[in-house]
Amino acid sequence: MVSASKAWNLAGLKCAAVVTALPAMASLVARFPPDTRWRIGHLGVIAAVAAYAEGEAWLDQLLRTLDHRRLVLGDLLAEQLPAISWQPPEATFLAWLDCRGIGPDNEARELFLRNGKVALEPGLRFGAPGAGYARLNFATSVDILDQATKGMARAITG
Repeated sequence: MVSASKAWNLAGLKCAAVVTALPAMASLVARFPPDTRWRIGHLGVIAAVAAYAEGEAWLDQLLRTLDHRRLVLGDLLAEQLPAISWQPPEATFLAWLDCRGIGPDNEARELFLRNGKVALEPGLRFGAPGAGYARLNFATSVDILDQATKGMARAITG
């Protein structure tokens, strides 16, 4: 099963494909809901074909941009928020920030929102292992990353 949804941000256009030549997979495909082949969006098909056929250069540039933003975020966190640790992700633009040095559960996330006016995804939304973590989307401009980390730092220092 493949889709251009994540890489080219086409999720709302509803188009995916099942590619298989294995007879064993035919039974899996046969168990799909009967209306599966009619659930796709016409614009999704057009967009997916365009993405696969003509979008490689755009995707390459996007990946370079996200690599740069990942590095920028790492530098900003080290400079402004040493109490936060993280493991830079390899295949996403979402940073999983370890804020347990600031407080348990969603305490740091609430502090960032209340005092720093920075909204992060609360770690507990992802279950008990997310306690003390927050998720930050770094697929944005360097200026916004700078503003966000400054706001988070202000929230901690008062």
